[in-house]
Amino acid sequence: MKKTVICNISMKENLDQVIYSSTDRSLPVSDRKVSYPICAFLEKTMTSEDELDAILLVKKDKNDHYKKNIERFREELEAVNEKIDADISYTIIDSEFEEHQTVHEQLMKEIVAHISDNSHILADITYGPKDLPIVLFTTLSFAEKFLNCTVDNIVYGQASFENGRAVDTKICDMMPLYCLSSVTNTIQCTDPDKARRMFNTLLTF
Repeated sequence: MKKTVICNISMKENLDQVIYSSTDRSLPVSDRKVSYPICAFLEKTMTSEDELDAILLVKKDKNDHYKKNIERFREELEAVNEKIDADISYTIIDSEFEEHQTVHEQLMKEIVAHISDNSHILADITYGPKDLPIVLFTTLSFAEKFLNCTVDNIVYGQASFENGRAVDTKICDMMPLYCLSSVTNTIQCTDPDKARRMFNTLLTF
């Protein structure tokens, strides 16, 4: 199966490697210690028949921590793939750590350019600045509408911190939030009260 994995790369100096738990049957995870929860998920779901395009979204921090964190992702995914033997390719898309419209627009253009038509998309939004999930949601919506892609999973690694260390780590499913955002964009209503009722109805599904 043709799959596209999109992962936000961390800018932190030292990334914890932890075991992510899951109480969601749709998000099985391995007991491997990882920094990127998508890798623990892929260990349980990836097969030797998969062709995986890994798109790494990088914000270039001034201390170049991102370089080591790119390698951490590659090492973790390759370790997962050691016994699976899927076909994996890597694309790095970097952009400046700036909140300018031109930066966002260029980033979206590059992501769209590297998403293969008809692919199944998985994303990890655990790391990165606040603009990246918004940019990614917009891009994924475009890929579904115009590139014949299917967004299968959007994961987030939740954690608490004690003495600077990640604890109580678990993997979370962001697909309901993405789907809700997509659906609300299709609502057409000129009456505010009716629109609120429609919105509340959507939330009960």
